[in-house]
Amino acid sequence: MSNAAENVGLDALVHELDILIRARYPLIAVNSFEEGRFLRVMTAVSQLERHRAKGLFVWSRVGGLRQIGGPGLGVGERIIPDTTDPVAVLDHIASAERGLYVLCDYGSYLMPFGQEEPRLVRQLRELAWTIKTRPITVLLIEPRFPEVVALEKEVKRIDLPLPDEPEVRALLDVELGRLADYSNVQLAVDERVREQLVQALLGLTEGEIENAIAKAAITYRGIGPDVLPLILDEKRSVIRRSGALSYSHPEPSNHLGGYLHLRRLLHEAAVTFTPAARAFGVAPMKGLLLVGLPGTGKDLTKKIAASILGRPLLDLDFGAVMGEGGGVIGSAAMSIKRALSIATTIQGILGISEFEKAVGGLSSSARTDGGETARTIASLLNWMAEQQDVFVIATANDVRQLAPEQMRQGRFSQIVFMDLPTAEDRAAIFRVHLSKRRRSPDAFDLEQLAAASDGFSGAEIEAAVSHALLDAFMDGARELTTADVLRRVSAIRPTADVKREEIEELRRWAREHLAIDAVSGPQATRERHIEL
Repeated sequence: MSNAAENVGLDALVHELDILIRARYPLIAVNSFEEGRFLRVMTAVSQLERHRAKGLFVWSRVGGLRQIGGPGLGVGERIIPDTTDPVAVLDHIASAERGLYVLCDYGSYLMPFGQEEPRLVRQLRELAWTIKTRPITVLLIEPRFPEVVALEKEVKRIDLPLPDEPEVRALLDVELGRLADYSNVQLAVDERVREQLVQALLGLTEGEIENAIAKAAITYRGIGPDVLPLILDEKRSVIRRSGALSYSHPEPSNHLGGYLHLRRLLHEAAVTFTPAARAFGVAPMKGLLLVGLPGTGKDLTKKIAASILGRPLLDLDFGAVMGEGGGVIGSAAMSIKRALSIATTIQGILGISEFEKAVGGLSSSARTDGGETARTIASLLNWMAEQQDVFVIATANDVRQLAPEQMRQGRFSQIVFMDLPTAEDRAAIFRVHLSKRRRSPDAFDLEQLAAASDGFSGAEIEAAVSHALLDAFMDGARELTTADVLRRVSAIRPTADVKREEIEELRRWAREHLAIDAVSGPQATRERHIEL
């Protein structure tokens, strides 16, 4: 990559590290898989006038310490002898007068087999004190720097963000420039296709971007609009491999029956993310906490939101990365941080199902995993409060497990209570599910169906239609009738009968917390009482 292109999009990273180095942070731990990209950032930092005299050094256990930039360096790099040992390299840095030292994968020597190595930890701690007054900074780069209690006050931790739009554009231009040199590769990339490629590549690391473009060029013998599905598939594969995220396809907005006010909120959210709204000073909507019984359409709402906002939906599966006993262990915390980084870069919709379980475990974390779960949950909640580019939709069934600070304004724009659908909503839901099965709703008595299904959730209405359709098929594949659906409705024991006390408890909670009613809005939540 040329020097002109490699710094495009990296200015913010260079600026942040420049400030930390000038502020005399002695030890900076950088969490990232992208070691090569970080070294390019550090090369740019070392070439700034105020750091040029320091020199840039890189250490690994394999190659030892090498000077790759700065004064006194000829062509290539200079190898510092007798520095391959983790102790020896710290001795060398302690005796240096100045320098920017990048230590690769050093954390594994501080905590071999998950236990602190006391001598090395102490040596690194004393090194931090020694170099505090000198123009020396040590930067430790690896996927996840370990939690070393003794170094907590000496180490500044940062995460290397994924490539943003300017950097992705620069990477794409470089790769297209390389492909242009091949006569057998056809490039059909106008400004529109270029922008589509940039959006498709957002959320990937630099190496993943290069691999995706190379795979597309080989598969299609060039780059053009037809490679977009392949690149998007590559991104979905990467997202699945993160272990914490899954990509969900949007649902058309007319697939959500009823809940008029909820749909209005989603349209309002879409407006707040437009450039015109931001220019006017409108703050983007943070997100919604959907509270209600299972089967009331909370997960469907996330897919509807993806359609209305025109943004990809990424579901954060907190449970998939929880360790035994409910604690976050090993690389799980890193997986969640990577998931949040992907969501931020893509600027999509982040879905969190069963939010009360995702942020549970705070009280027991100190006993089960040394506080790792609590720290990870805290980072999630802080991210929710600080970010402005992602629309978060969290769902909760048992809100009694949530503490007030976990659902306050600033993390969510609104708390929405999704009650059992009203008669009007039930008719709309029947209409949706009949239409999805290619049946004309006008051929059915929707009012009769709505009256017969009092107390039903949306999921139970869907089950009644689905089972009735199967009955009609097994009865000679005849036309589905209202009587078929009514028969199946009468065979289902509704949610209102099964969870009577739980429904009343949820309604009481919604009134006390001034949650907004998904059907009619704020005032209805305080006044609406449905007899069970």
